[in-house]
Amino acid sequence: CHAGRGRASDMLAGSRRGPVRAALAMCVGSSALGSGALNERSVETAHSFTGRMCAASRLEETRRPDSLFSDPLAYTLAGKEGRAQPMGGWIMVPRTRFGDDFLRDHYTRGARQLVLLGAGFDARAYRMSGLPELRVYEVDQKTTFEVKEPLLTGESLAVASRAAVATEFT
Repeated sequence: CHAGRGRASDMLAGSRRGPVRAALAMCVGSSALGSGALNERSVETAHSFTGRMCAASRLEETRRPDSLFSDPLAYTLAGKEGRAQPMGGWIMVPRTRFGDDFLRDHYTRGARQLVLLGAGFDARAYRMSGLPELRVYEVDQKTTFEVKEPLLTGESLAVASRAAVATEFT
């Protein structure tokens, strides 16, 4: 589905549910979403949709033979709605790699906690090996975690612990 492609700001602006639902409604039944699209749980907020779009961009990078990072959970976390409209590698790839390098550098200096405000569908707690003492705190909207947490059931952490902290940023 290419509904809204190139106009993410238009889709993310406005009411809490309207623009996202409208864009997703245009995608239902399209070949980009494939069969079973209605069985997958959709996000309820524009913020959560952005998180899925970011995961889709991590998926695109993961599939490259010369990728700068790997995110084995990106496909699942992006969901059909995120995979239909990746955020854009031009910003997500360097941002993700910078964050990964920053985290590793500070871990070697003694940092043992990572707090991700607006964590979205980030998967660092599952994909970042070599940080065995790291405790990750993901802070985001309850609606994001309502979709994300079931997708992570049965997945193994790469760090010491992970806590999902639901809050409203308003």
